[in-house]
Amino acid sequence: MESTTSSTYPIAGKTLSVLIRSLFSAMDLRWWGGQRAIDALREHGNLVITFWHEWVLPLSFTLESNGFAAITSEHHDGARLGAALRNLDVVTVHGSSSRGGILGFQKLEALAREGLSPVISVDGPKGPPRKAKQGAAALARRLQIPMMPLAFAAEYSIRFKTWDRMILPAPWGKAVVVVADPVMPATDRSGDEQATLCLQQSLNEATELAGGQLHQLWQQGTGTSPVGLSGLTSATR
Repeated sequence: MESTTSSTYPIAGKTLSVLIRSLFSAMDLRWWGGQRAIDALREHGNLVITFWHEWVLPLSFTLESNGFAAITSEHHDGARLGAALRNLDVVTVHGSSSRGGILGFQKLEALAREGLSPVISVDGPKGPPRKAKQGAAALARRLQIPMMPLAFAAEYSIRFKTWDRMILPAPWGKAVVVVADPVMPATDRSGDEQATLCLQQSLNEATELAGGQLHQLWQQGTGTSPVGLSGLTSATR
């Protein structure tokens, strides 16, 4: 798929995408709750995929070549991530809460109406961490499709000294992605705040579950990703 933005930072993007593939393909990754995503897809066609910004690196690997559209910020770090996502065959648009946000979300909405599933780190690009902003709820309302919360935990990892304490899992050991129950959008703008609070609560509960019961969830989970060929998006079917 071609990006909707110009190709910037091609070397950095290629390097980061190779790093993502190399590191995360070695993880013993399993999905817990994936049937929720499959059921929601069958009912609604596509979904707004949401997670905390700290998991951008590992969850980017799960998005590869599966019919997603991601919004990335326009600052340097966001541009590099966007370039990496394009190398992973994810459509990207630029936008953030501070620069180009409205135009970025308009482009993301247009791509969603073509069948792609939008991807949003809902506390990005600058935080505060684990505090959801209303962009995902507004987009889901306009599209009238659910928000699908994802959480991630790894047996071994390091955290960077960034605002979100971004996680880099070690390329060994167990890891799990928790798929929480879908969060339904409001029917009008006045309900976006409440929908955002529900999404934030769901993400935080899934985060606590993933981190606190990693080994149990891993044993119960499946290595078959719900973002595989049947996908979290109708565009891959």
